[in-house]
Amino acid sequence: MAEFAGWAPRERWDALVRGEGCPVCAEVASGETPREHGLFVADLEMSRLRLAANQFVTGYCVLLCRRHVGEPYDLSTEERAMFFEDMARAGQALGRAFQPLKMNFQILGNAVPHLHAHILPRYYGDPAPHRPIDPDQQRVLLTPGEYTERIELIRAAL
Repeated sequence: MAEFAGWAPRERWDALVRGEGCPVCAEVASGETPREHGLFVADLEMSRLRLAANQFVTGYCVLLCRRHVGEPYDLSTEERAMFFEDMARAGQALGRAFQPLKMNFQILGNAVPHLHAHILPRYYGDPAPHRPIDPDQQRVLLTPGEYTERIELIRAAL
């Protein structure tokens, strides 16, 4: 989603809202996560969990809704319950795997209007104790083995 530095041109934005050319829809449909965004962790009931490529925040993941909607309230009551259960389950797994102090859940969609949640474990001493942390503040890439290790920790905790 980093390809959108600012708002997309209005025509492009409106197309994305309709799901036309949506990169999240393409990822979910293909079953493959673009390496620059992260790595597949698990398919949950209503969503797909990916470990973010940038691990400036240890365990940072993104939960992608499998249905193209812009907002949680656009889901049916049943789908919304499943999505939020997936989000809680993912957060709990990250808590078990990495033992953070706190877990932040951010539903934004300003870059790509497809429902997704950024799940950011928070650790004592991080650079933003009283505000949301910006995971792009610094770029931390891991070795393939380190990514695999983190993914396996999360899967085991799910």
